[in-house]
Amino acid sequence: MDKNEDAESSKNGGVWNQTLMITKGTFENNANIFQRIFQKITPFFGLAALLAFLLVYHGYLIAAGIHNYQKAAPLIYVTLFFWVCFIINFLVGTENFKRVYEDAATKLDDFAKRRAFVPITFKLAIAGGLLAYTIVEAIHQPTRLIGFGGYVFYLAFMVVFSNKPRKRKISHILSVETFSISQKLKELEGRDQEKVVCLYPIISVTINWNIVTSALIFHYCLAIIILQWSTGRWFFEQLSKLIVGLLEYAQVGAKFVFGFIAGPPNICDLAPVFIFTSLQTLIYFSAVVALLFYFGIIQVALKKSTWFMKVLIGTTPVESVYSWACTFLGQSEAPLVIRPYLEKLTDSELFAVLTSGFSCTGGTVFAAYVALGACPESILTASLLSAPMSLACSKLMYPEEEETRIKEDDFELDHENDKGFFDTLCSAGVALVPTVFAIGATLVVVMSLLALLDEVFFYIGDLIGCDGWSFQMLFGYAFFPLAYMMGITRNSEQTLLVAQLMGSKTAVNEFVAYDKLGQLQKDAKLDPKSVLVATYALCGFSNFGSMGIQMEVIGGLAPGKKTAASKVMLRALCAGAIACFMNATVAGILISNPVVCNSASVNSTCFRIP
Repeated sequence: MDKNEDAESSKNGGVWNQTLMITKGTFENNANIFQRIFQKITPFFGLAALLAFLLVYHGYLIAAGIHNYQKAAPLIYVTLFFWVCFIINFLVGTENFKRVYEDAATKLDDFAKRRAFVPITFKLAIAGGLLAYTIVEAIHQPTRLIGFGGYVFYLAFMVVFSNKPRKRKISHILSVETFSISQKLKELEGRDQEKVVCLYPIISVTINWNIVTSALIFHYCLAIIILQWSTGRWFFEQLSKLIVGLLEYAQVGAKFVFGFIAGPPNICDLAPVFIFTSLQTLIYFSAVVALLFYFGIIQVALKKSTWFMKVLIGTTPVESVYSWACTFLGQSEAPLVIRPYLEKLTDSELFAVLTSGFSCTGGTVFAAYVALGACPESILTASLLSAPMSLACSKLMYPEEEETRIKEDDFELDHENDKGFFDTLCSAGVALVPTVFAIGATLVVVMSLLALLDEVFFYIGDLIGCDGWSFQMLFGYAFFPLAYMMGITRNSEQTLLVAQLMGSKTAVNEFVAYDKLGQLQKDAKLDPKSVLVATYALCGFSNFGSMGIQMEVIGGLAPGKKTAASKVMLRALCAGAIACFMNATVAGILISNPVVCNSASVNSTCFRIP
């Protein structure tokens, strides 16, 4: 009996184990099937999520446009702009386009070499068309055309003082009475003068006029789109409003930390504390820029600009990327973008980097300029226009004499970031705290010294019976011709005031100049045209203090280039200042009815204490 029971239980146990094995195998087989299916569909999860997001976003956009088109219009136009950029980028990245483009570029290059007069004639036709358009458009306001005198003067100045890398040995043979032009050219054969042509006067052919003219034409066309085309002007007005709205959120954090000091009551003649209000925006915006870098958005945008600038202007990848990076980051942070390539730069590329640093204005100081009285639309426009103009000025004042060592295929922007999301967010804000206090300390010192110098000059003038002398007056007289040629011709008082602002910006810094501009606006001492030209002319880091900043930044990132940078720093400062002044000149020519921005208006609803 026991044996039968044991046999029966053993049999039942074997069946049970077999059943378990079959069930386990079935589950494992099903799990493997689901795993294989999951592995096959996993690559499509990201695409499916993206498609779902795009469908929901565009559905929401359509609903918003139907509900209130005026409110939704900026978002609709921004979306269309990104779609256009995406389509262009997609088409440019295809193999067929690259093959067609390279073939066409080779043929056009060969044709241009064989028929050099064709591209020159084409560019002259474009320049003549732009000039004719401007004259016809400004025929009822002929004073606007005075700016062309300043435009030509700046170009001639840069050509005359252009760097001459190769010493010329032809001055002793330039005697028209003895030799003809052809005889002189024969004498130059075989010497180190193959890039110099004897003409009356001597003109160095080392200047790449193809790049210079392309940059100037692109700059002028971009200015027409932004300043005169109603759609372009409206788009940039909306964009500036969005940026200002984004920056205003910095005051939420500032008020939470500093209380009523960051948000004082609206009492007449009680100005907010600058370092606790406007300068706090620098900390906030630096964190925003750091996040854009963390996700690789800025790197992608800058990398795509290399092909765009190569086609339109012809500059090298480093020059193109840095000129646009400077409009976002400023002269201190932008060199970090091209840090791996700084040691490989030619002297001309290094000069272009320095010039872009002097002519640009970083997004971190955007709100500070606006708080001091500058018009946000003008600041944004001037920042964008500075990129092509700085390249044109740099190639005029320091022509390229070497072959670039950085090829387009080898140029990459680093997307890697060892820090995490929150570490990047917090460290970016903390890193700018010393900069905020440095700006505050600089303003304390500079404003105090300027007041002292004004008093000294007033005392010197008063001793000989000349009232009204000041240190600012020296700036006014030194920059008076430039301000006049830029179109400030209504009266000498307006011209002198704008010239003083230009001098203050160059000798001291743009913060002091914009602060004085805001005071002049409040006192109604400047008309809208003068305010407009001054706002553009002051928008840039071209001052003597920035020379030290650029020297330390470039020298720290690329020690081997510190000596070369020191040799051309003053020339680069001059080129950067001219780029800012030429932006102002073009704005004065193209804008017919300038108006003072609301941001600069005086607030008349303040509470006055008895």
